[in-house]
Amino acid sequence: MVIKSIINHKGGVGKTTTTLNLGKALSIEGYKVLIVDIDPQANLSQSVGIEDPEQSIYHTFCEDKPLPIVRLSETLDIVPSDLDLTVAESKLQALQVKGYLALKNALAAVKNEYDYVLIDCPPSLGILTNNALLASTDVMIVLQSQYLPTKGMDTIMAAVESAKGLNSTLNVSGILITQIDHTVMSKSIIDAVRDTYNGLVYQSMIRRNISVVEASSLKQDIFSYDSKCAAAEDYKSLTKEMLGKLVYHG
Repeated sequence: MVIKSIINHKGGVGKTTTTLNLGKALSIEGYKVLIVDIDPQANLSQSVGIEDPEQSIYHTFCEDKPLPIVRLSETLDIVPSDLDLTVAESKLQALQVKGYLALKNALAAVKNEYDYVLIDCPPSLGILTNNALLASTDVMIVLQSQYLPTKGMDTIMAAVESAKGLNSTLNVSGILITQIDHTVMSKSIIDAVRDTYNGLVYQSMIRRNISVVEASSLKQDIFSYDSKCAAAEDYKSLTKEMLGKLVYHG
């Protein structure tokens, strides 16, 4: 089972959109996928129409309950979040090491049920994101093609290195650049990120596309909304690249 944390300590870069649409793309490829919302804002849960769930990841973190898995389709499930999670950090910290391993221990119970687990992390590097890092086999960093988001890359890399103290096999599987356009600024940032993190940056990138906003407003993934739009094509490309099915030339 591949467990992938999708992270950035800045909001608005496309973590939730990527978690949902990469999860959907993998499920379309025939893989059994679980997407996990550990953000107190619960945007991933809301994006699939789940509001105020009776059980959420909060109950797993703070009451030692099994993961509350909700079926979305035959090959795609979700563990929802809600605002209760805002009080989880202090409770998890009080548990010390056990608090940092809560998600890892919960996922161990479903390790034979899924091919991929994608974790939508909050826009911070606190104990919730650290739970994801300690549970994961790898990390996908989602980076918006703007100057300010790129400045925090060293901090994110340091957080991954720190997590290796308790999860020695953790690695950064790739950096995904999102919301790209045809501006000179966007191109220069893409070039700079590729120069700095050579070999880690996915060739596939996610273009800025109004269909993403429209799909989100209708609580749909991009493939259900418009499978032929630019964003859907980009997430298909990312999925194939991640699976090693896409070869780039030139």
